[in-house]
Amino acid sequence: MSELIRSARRRLGLSIYGLAERLGVTAGAVSQLERSERAGTIKLSSLERALEALGERLTTSTSPATMADRHLLSARSAAEAIGAELRSADPSAALRLTSQAIDHFRQARSENEIADFLEEPEPIGDERWDTLLATAVAWDAGERGITPPTWTDRPPLTSDWVPGPDTEHSDEYIAYLRAAAEPAFLEKGIVVRARDLASA
Repeated sequence: MSELIRSARRRLGLSIYGLAERLGVTAGAVSQLERSERAGTIKLSSLERALEALGERLTTSTSPATMADRHLLSARSAAEAIGAELRSADPSAALRLTSQAIDHFRQARSENEIADFLEEPEPIGDERWDTLLATAVAWDAGERGITPPTWTDRPPLTSDWVPGPDTEHSDEYIAYLRAAAEPAFLEKGIVVRARDLASA
């Protein structure tokens, strides 16, 4: 997994025998240390001791886990990708990305990942899609008992909208969709069913 001991030893121009002498062990024991480090089975105390003998100090640090670490969308990256699809005139792909973002939000495992997902995105540039993403995030957060961030509280659209390709829908079709639409979305003027937001 790593070669910290071997690399430090070579930087000093020190042979296995030289390090063995510093540690008060045999050359075979040093060779075994280096092999166990490469295999990822070395004890932390043994690694620290060997590095100290080489005049180096082992340090570790942590950083909050992010959605990107697991190759998952956050609200920020989803908004950016949705905007790119809209600029490419592909609203179907934009809708799929909205669904995928919600699916990825559900995969957030830690408080850090949830907080990372919920950071406010840059505007998509289309009020309807900004409202759809915000409403979808607020809806799913509420379903999970998570307080939605303030950026998800957007005013309703001025007229009903069916997300996806900009096609004319009959009044009958709109009425059919409205009957099965999610109330949280209808309140925002978005006519969409929960299954329409399910990631395939």
